[in-house]
Amino acid sequence: MKNRTMLKLAALLSLSVLAGCSTGQMKEKPAKPVKVKAVELRSSVNSVRYSASIRPNSQVDLSFKVGGYVDHLAQVRDAAGQPRSIQAGDIVLKGTVLARVWQSDYLAQVNQANAQVTEARTGLDTNHAQLAEARSAVETARAQVAEAEANNVRATRDFERAKNLYETQSITRPEYDANRAQSEAAEARLKAARGQLEQAQAKVGTANSQIGVAQARIRSAQAQTAQAAIPLQDTLLKAPLSAVVLERKVELGALVAGGTPGFVLADLTTVKATFGVPDLALPSMKLGATLSVVTDGVPGTEFTGHISRISPSADQNSRVFEIEVTIPNPQGSLKPGMIASLSVSEGGRAPVEVPVVPLTAITRSKENPQAYAVFVVEQRDGKQFARQRSIEPGETFANSIAVNGGVKPGEQVITTGATQLADGDLIQVIP
Repeated sequence: MKNRTMLKLAALLSLSVLAGCSTGQMKEKPAKPVKVKAVELRSSVNSVRYSASIRPNSQVDLSFKVGGYVDHLAQVRDAAGQPRSIQAGDIVLKGTVLARVWQSDYLAQVNQANAQVTEARTGLDTNHAQLAEARSAVETARAQVAEAEANNVRATRDFERAKNLYETQSITRPEYDANRAQSEAAEARLKAARGQLEQAQAKVGTANSQIGVAQARIRSAQAQTAQAAIPLQDTLLKAPLSAVVLERKVELGALVAGGTPGFVLADLTTVKATFGVPDLALPSMKLGATLSVVTDGVPGTEFTGHISRISPSADQNSRVFEIEVTIPNPQGSLKPGMIASLSVSEGGRAPVEVPVVPLTAITRSKENPQAYAVFVVEQRDGKQFARQRSIEPGETFANSIAVNGGVKPGEQVITTGATQLADGDLIQVIP
């Protein structure tokens, strides 16, 4: 991190040298306007800096489940308000249909299965009608059996009486024969009625059996419909979570097979900064501990998170333990792949106060171009002059940097205009 700070300072000072070369030399220089800021004290602890890589909280690679020609991609509007296909960087909501393959073949299978369900239900309706008819026939046959039984009882009783009268010679033979014939006929009608009842009851059983078969056919057809609906639904590639599109791997009209990658999504509302530490630093790492990270991609901003994971074993190659810091990222400022840095204090060391100055106050030393300096304000004879002080940069604090020697707390250092100054120049402090 210190090397990176030095590079920043070198780039800043190189620009200042170029700007200074374009300034003409004057024998009598007026007071140069500058802005200043007082040297402050900051608490600093002996710490170790680590570089961390920013990763998504979760990342999903979406692939097509079924094959076909891609006939639809999700549409969004660009900055000019014109529709365009979704691409990397777009935000999608959970359930959004990102892409779709041609559905005709799969829809035909569903329609065929639905037709089988309709046919099976029609057959079931017919079987219910047959059952109702058979039950009505049973009721009719029962009534006929009851009537035949009553007639048979009467005919049997009349024949018994006629038989007794014939034995006493009270009726003639023809009368006797007529009563016997009526009794036999009544008994025959009863047997016939009972046979019809049995047939009607058998038809009821057959109708019930046919209804069971029809219901089984309906269930089978419905299962086929549900099975056919699965690949139809799989023609839609939906976002499983609200996320940012990291990559789109498919084009409209492309022929894809099952398993072809389509999109890469990432949840960036929370990100993870991962870095490795040696075993000696593990005692300083505690789950839930708060750490702050900074990154050149978002200068001047500190992001605070907590340690959410500590690897239980070291990497076999690097021999370091991976630490994961979970950081809220509601604005999406941190992007996957960014390099961040963070300081971890060493245990047992008390914090110390160090003077800090704005980064913009640092200049190259006029005597030694490889060294660094600042200009402080000196009051003399009612005027203000710039005095160069050599310093050694230390730890950075957002837009400020600690300095070792050269300045004291409360002194005014020049923050704007310092690159145009020489030691002893007359200056004018402006708000």
